[in-house]
Amino acid sequence: MMNLKAIALVSTFIVTGFSITAASAADVAQAPKPSNTLSLEFSPEWKTSDGSLADDYLKFGYSHSFDNNIVWGASFQYTWRPTPNSYDQVETSLGYKFKSGDFTLTPTATLGYGFGEAPKINPAKGQGGDAEAYYAIALAGDWNLDDHWTWNVFNVRYRNAFDVTWITPKVATGITYKVDGNNAIYANVGYAWKDTGDGAGLQGDKWNVAVGYKLSF
Repeated sequence: MMNLKAIALVSTFIVTGFSITAASAADVAQAPKPSNTLSLEFSPEWKTSDGSLADDYLKFGYSHSFDNNIVWGASFQYTWRPTPNSYDQVETSLGYKFKSGDFTLTPTATLGYGFGEAPKINPAKGQGGDAEAYYAIALAGDWNLDDHWTWNVFNVRYRNAFDVTWITPKVATGITYKVDGNNAIYANVGYAWKDTGDGAGLQGDKWNVAVGYKLSF
């Protein structure tokens, strides 16, 4: 009789433990994905003309992903030049994620404002001029290789100011490593052109290597 009771108790314990484990796994599987992301990015930029350092920047960002695949973001960037002087940029953006399997295509529209020490955004204006507003449109393509690695295949941008000529297209590519469900690190390399309206037309401007960290919650 004791053996039967022992077997019954052990069986109950196993079944109960299995049920709790299964429920916990289900809860994890059904846990919502993080919709908010904080980011920090640092990058030096070099002149394409002679390879000398053009500037360094530090960029703080926040984004929120909605259930309908719309993504809103905001950022603050501090840039300092070797001259030395510095300027700041604030931006807000709105994008939409088109997902197909492991590939995501994201067009984005951005409004920005440059201020701080002159020149703010357009070196052709020299040391004069007020703070300058600008806009940009971009298209990014990302390919999830596995649970940890994402190839940021391309990010192409067209940017210009409202009151001055500041045509600054850029292309970039990079890689992101997802440490876990909340933390990721990334790196990318980019090349930018510029036309500041000085009559020289569109020319190579700067190239950069950026590294960053993202915290999702």
